[in-house]
Amino acid sequence: MESQPVIKTFNLGLIISMFLLFLVGVITLYSAARGPGLYGLYKSQLIYFAVGLVMITILVFIDSEIIEKMSYLSYGIVLIMLGLVLVIGHDAKGSSRWFNLGFFHLQPSELAKISIVMTLAKFFADEKKGGPYTLKQLFIPAAFVFPYFLLILKQPDMGTGGIVFLTAGLMVLFVRVDWRSLLFVIIIGLITVPLAYRFVLHDYQRERVKTFIDPERDPRATGYNALQCKIAVGSGQIFGKGYLKGTQSQLNFIPEQQTDFIFSVFAEERGFVGGILLLALYISYCFYSFRTVARARGKYEMLLAFGLTSIMFWHVFINIGMVIGVLPIVGVTLPFFSYGGSSLLTFMLVTGLLLNISRKKYIF
Repeated sequence: MESQPVIKTFNLGLIISMFLLFLVGVITLYSAARGPGLYGLYKSQLIYFAVGLVMITILVFIDSEIIEKMSYLSYGIVLIMLGLVLVIGHDAKGSSRWFNLGFFHLQPSELAKISIVMTLAKFFADEKKGGPYTLKQLFIPAAFVFPYFLLILKQPDMGTGGIVFLTAGLMVLFVRVDWRSLLFVIIIGLITVPLAYRFVLHDYQRERVKTFIDPERDPRATGYNALQCKIAVGSGQIFGKGYLKGTQSQLNFIPEQQTDFIFSVFAEERGFVGGILLLALYISYCFYSFRTVARARGKYEMLLAFGLTSIMFWHVFINIGMVIGVLPIVGVTLPFFSYGGSSLLTFMLVTGLLLNISRKKYIF
């Protein structure tokens, strides 16, 4: 246990950003969850948040060396969970992503985001040579990432699988990659994308890509989600229609408006100005997250902080991007806004780990 006073080194900016995001999020969730069968979701979200605060409190006081030692163990446990959920997991809407624990639906793929960051941080921290890395040297990190990626795609969950892959990619770039190897990967990627579209994606995922290119090709089916989201966002105009006054949300035109598309509800009610202020809150969170990199005592903590911040960045970027129509719809939650215990607790775990790192004094 660290002896230095925790309160003096607390990242208050990160804490304040988290509380503000959750406060605005739960208020928006109350508005989004007023449809049939959705009443009371905000109460569950408050309970999850309270549980998350307990988790954060515990994480802050754990020695970071213990967290580092658990990195590979966490990878193995989550890998087993990702395999088991395909066999005995709770099936909903054609996806097998959750363990039904009765009082709670646990989604292992959410934990996979944190686990892969811990694992890669541990690997690169223990690697003595350092960058720039060649493709041969990145074989082991790739061997960590792809089992997670493939098992999550099998559920299927393209959004979460993409987050795992993109987060790992940013971490690899952060530790530096040989430019020739990077160029080779880009070329291979450009070649394999069409093949992946044809042979890897499910039919409904290919339809999402087609819908992204032309949402009006099937406005009553595959294009419905994208079109309704853009209508809601656009109808908010500059200052929004007002709280609880969004017609698209209150009349339940927006699908899954309490989860993946909750930004549509917020944008309709708060308008362009509200959307900019919300983005400012997320930027504030990421800014204070990046400050933890400077406070890291060693390479593991630095990489861990960077990876955790990457998770937040990709979630916000992809979720808002798909809602406003600049990215395909892939089913990614908006941090601290979207309803869901696994999602909310994951981001609170991210915050707790960042606070554990940021309370350390500068060593450089």
